[in-house]
Formats: sequence, C-alpha cells, structure tokens
Amino acid sequence: MKRYIILILTILLVQPMSFAVGTKSTMNKVMNSWSGEHIDLVIAKWGYPTKENIVAGHKLYIWDSGSAITENSWGTALLEQQSCTRTFEVDDNNRIINWQWAGVNCPALYFTSKKWVNPNNNPWKQK
Repeated sequence: MKRYIILILTILLVQPMSFAVGTKSTMNKVMNSWSGEHIDLVIAKWGYPTKENIVAGHKLYIWDSGSAITENSWGTALLEQQSCTRTFEVDDNNRIINWQWAGVNCPALYFTSKKWVNPNNNPWKQK
C-alpha cells in the first residue's frame, strides 16, 4: 500500500513539471517555425496583432490572448491569468528576426498548437 501512495505522489509531483517542459518545447517550435518569414504571413494565420510597438528602434508585433473572468461556485467573479503573449521582431523588410513568448496558457502539445504553427515550416511534419 505504501508503494502505491509513493507512486501516486510521484506522478502528481512530476506531471506539472513535465507539462511545463512540454509547453516550453512546443512554443519554442511554434515561434521558431516563423523565423525568416514575412510578418504578413503570421497576420494571415493569426489575425491582426494586439499591439505594434517600436522599442529602441526595434519593431515588435505582439499577440496577447488576454485573461478571462470566471465565476466560482459562490458566484464571485474571478480574474484568471490565462494569457499567452507572443512577440515577433521584424527587420526593415518585415521579416521575422527574433521572437519570444510568455504565459501560463500557451499550448503544450502539437495538436493544441496547430492553429499557431507556420503551415509552410511545420517542425512536426516529416520533410
């Protein structure tokens, strides 16, 4: 019986860490699939960015999935941080030269990230 409890506790402790590692790997592949592409291709796939910024001479396009307001069982409204922010930096020809992402609600698996991956450079497809 003790072994089963230890096994269950181990699974419960390791599972969230493996999910975080999966998210990092998946999102890095998604973002990297757009490297070198024209920003118009991303806009065609993802829609218009949430923001466009120029910071220290670097042009950035930012997509932010935002947060959600939910209700708990007592009817109290809660603001849940469910954002996944994706940022691309482009050169003078509007080609992607850098990227970064951050958030707690980014896809962790290929099948949940299909809508964001570059269809012309899908890292999960055999070439």
